[in-house]
Amino acid sequence: MCQRTLFGISLGLLCLYLVTGTNASSNLRLDPPRIVASFGSSISANCSTDVADYLIMGWEAPIGTSEKTGPKMVTWIVGNLTEWDMKPSCFINVRDQPLPEELPLSLTIYKIPDSVSISTVNHTGPMIEGRQYELQCDIQNVAPVGNVTMKWYKGDTQVGNTTFSESSKTPDNLLATLQISPSRDDDGAQYRCKAELDLGPEGPQPLPAVMSDPLNITVHYGPEISCYSGNFTAIRNEEFTPNCTVQGHPTPEITWYKEGVTVSFPKKMDINDAGQYILNASSYTHAIHPVEIQVLYAPFEIKELEKTTINQNYDGVLKCSSVSKPRPQYNWTYPPADNVKVENVDAVSLLHLDYITGHNTGNYTCTAYNHLGETSQSVQVEMGATQTSSASITTVNHSGPMIEGTQYELQCDVQYVAPVQHITVHWYKGTTRLNSQSFNLSQTGNKYQTNLFSTLRVFSNRTDNGAQYKCVAELTPKADGRHRISVTSEPLNITVHYKPVINIEKLPSVVPVFRGYQEVLVCEAEGYPAPTIIWTFKSHMVMGENYTIEEATNENVGLYTCTANNSVNTTIIVVKVILKEDYLPLIAGFVALVVVITSVFFIVIYSIYYKNTKMGRYMVEGAKPNAQNGNVAQNGKDSAIPMKKLSQYSISL
Repeated sequence: MCQRTLFGISLGLLCLYLVTGTNASSNLRLDPPRIVASFGSSISANCSTDVADYLIMGWEAPIGTSEKTGPKMVTWIVGNLTEWDMKPSCFINVRDQPLPEELPLSLTIYKIPDSVSISTVNHTGPMIEGRQYELQCDIQNVAPVGNVTMKWYKGDTQVGNTTFSESSKTPDNLLATLQISPSRDDDGAQYRCKAELDLGPEGPQPLPAVMSDPLNITVHYGPEISCYSGNFTAIRNEEFTPNCTVQGHPTPEITWYKEGVTVSFPKKMDINDAGQYILNASSYTHAIHPVEIQVLYAPFEIKELEKTTINQNYDGVLKCSSVSKPRPQYNWTYPPADNVKVENVDAVSLLHLDYITGHNTGNYTCTAYNHLGETSQSVQVEMGATQTSSASITTVNHSGPMIEGTQYELQCDVQYVAPVQHITVHWYKGTTRLNSQSFNLSQTGNKYQTNLFSTLRVFSNRTDNGAQYKCVAELTPKADGRHRISVTSEPLNITVHYKPVINIEKLPSVVPVFRGYQEVLVCEAEGYPAPTIIWTFKSHMVMGENYTIEEATNENVGLYTCTANNSVNTTIIVVKVILKEDYLPLIAGFVALVVVITSVFFIVIYSIYYKNTKMGRYMVEGAKPNAQNGNVAQNGKDSAIPMKKLSQYSISL
């Protein structure tokens, strides 16, 4: 009862303290000054003083009891710590001091997590090497949050650390993440997270902690292909497997390909097995790796060595070749002679016979060899009869007539007996030389070939129709220039076809015709082959050069078409025929009428003039007037000529 009274007094003084304020206590001591306790546990703290004359001393706290355990000590006792954010303090009211003194107790209440779990974020299943993933640690219901440290472990090795800055004193849920980029060494690794409460030196030791269950990860990687070399060497007819290794998880499936076809190793290699191979490794993804395999083999066949007949005093050559890897070397055995020379060029061995004689006939053996083996072949060399050279001329990729204006290529093929040092080919059209081409075979190393060709480009023209082309080859067999040989081809007769050309001088574009008259339209065309000429007017068609308009009328004027056609092309010309009236008869009639009228006019005028000048009044000397008729003229005789007097009107008509 006394304790309750004391605690009530303490609460009353606390209210007074809250109203009036308080002083920091230097007269109070706490034992212990700091308490760290788990939620729900029991705690106690002693508050003592050296002041003998005090009015009251006690504890301020929402739970628990305050008991006086000594003349100068009070104890705060809590049997079940259930308030989270408490700030208990001890206070004392000293006589003659207006304010009480207070000393707070540092109290930390903690709670270990209910659970700690680890998981991957937005991912399930195996991880891929080199990719980034996020691990998440969930902590449920822990306090105080600010004292929690999250530790990450891979196996037993700590790989991360996370702290929290939240000030909440009450339990809360926490979440932390860790970024990882697993490697193949992490396959099967265990990741865990641990939540620790670091409550300071007054806190429990070791630190309260909760560890998650392990998260086992599987890491897929590869496939990775590693080959001893990118180029391998195998021996023909021996077993061979390329020295390549493939790593990956899950274990990759390995397949070899050559030109898209599956190949199995080990394999007994042959010549055709050389080439590029592709190693394909497949698991969750796939990888390819090309390798080159060369197959080494000994020479096993002699090629191009044949029985030879050479004309006396001519050069000859024997050719020996074989295929092997590495490249073969050659050795010859033959009848001894001073005019024999061996030359090896590009894996081929040439045995030259200069100006062959009877000493060179016999058996010749060529041996091809390398470090893997050898092979041989023998042939006979004989002397034969003298051969002749020839030349022929043809058109290239063309037969039949040529078309005017088109380019053609003529080819002169020269067949000759080797060796030849120099050849000159001359081109002729008729007797006119057109071009020359020289071949220095001794400098080009081709003096042992037996044919060559020269070409000439020509543009066909109608004037070339019936022309003859030929080629003449001058051959110099010896280096000294002696014994020059000339061969001439048979002439090549060419025919040139050309399209029709219409003579526009005889056929103008506009032809006038007079009504009622006949008109002949003439269409002359030159071409080869001779063109076919067709006149067309409306629906009427006429074969031949001439089109006759029998009588020009309105119905047969218009557009006339002349078409000249042959195998080369077609030429068309259109003639416009227009109708004109013939005014010549009208003009002639009019002129005749004018002439008649003019003639009559002049005749009348002349008549009048004549009467006035030749038939007027006359005075006759010695004439006697007649009383009866004064109009009498004397004619010099006794008889009188009566005269009639003309009036002025009669004279003037």
